[in-house]
Amino acid sequence: MSKGIGKVAFITGASGGIGRETALLLSQKGFTLFLTDRREQISSLKEFVGSLNKNHIVYPCDIASPKECSVAIKECIKRFGRIDILVNNAGIMRPAKFHNLSIDAIEEQIDVNIKGTIRLTHLAMPHLKSSQGKLIILSSLAGIVPAPHHSIYSATKFALRGFALSLYLEWKELGIRVTNILPGTIQSPMTQFMASQDSSPMAYLNPPLPASDVAQAIAKAIDSDIAEVYVPYSQGLLARIALLFPYLLQWIYPILAKKGYKNLESWKEKGLFR
Repeated sequence: MSKGIGKVAFITGASGGIGRETALLLSQKGFTLFLTDRREQISSLKEFVGSLNKNHIVYPCDIASPKECSVAIKECIKRFGRIDILVNNAGIMRPAKFHNLSIDAIEEQIDVNIKGTIRLTHLAMPHLKSSQGKLIILSSLAGIVPAPHHSIYSATKFALRGFALSLYLEWKELGIRVTNILPGTIQSPMTQFMASQDSSPMAYLNPPLPASDVAQAIAKAIDSDIAEVYVPYSQGLLARIALLFPYLLQWIYPILAKKGYKNLESWKEKGLFR
């Protein structure tokens, strides 16, 4: 490890919400950060990193681009010589009923959320093996229970959960620890966007949590060997119970949807959502 360089964390989608809070917390804990996001977010990300007064690197990377993923991993190794933690946080959501989604919107979510995450994980794997490092994958509680109006997003998060749990078992022999993080609704730019669209009422059954709660969960997971972390735990427990009886959803969903829509309107009146 280079002199003065702590453990190196490669974080995608680092410009806002969970990514930014995770970067802030890991910086405070002494990690060296290689932070990526799409090019249009790089300016604000550099401004944020400048306030940390640390030698972190900001680098443009759209994980939907195979070339940009490959170049970003190579640049991290060039700068720091290692990757100890990969935080696959980048993801997108295009809320709409399935019949209103364009093919472009469908493919974009699949390209970023599934293909991009898997691609970057594959590229980072040799380096994580070398460092006996840690892989963090951000799924969602929408990856446990269905989310109407978010069918493709939910499908991608179901896929990431299966991917993470498979690697949790498979990569033990490589010495790489894997944890899947499954947050509920979080206070973030994505949630603000979601609230302005044809969004799932299931997202508003509980008040959105601060992104810092997820960052805390990620920081704890880095030092653990736990397969999954639910944020908050109580919602994760209820989600898993609900999945045991999917045939009941046809009766339960209308009741929960009514509550979710009512909460959303109330929170908009209070200024929680614009």
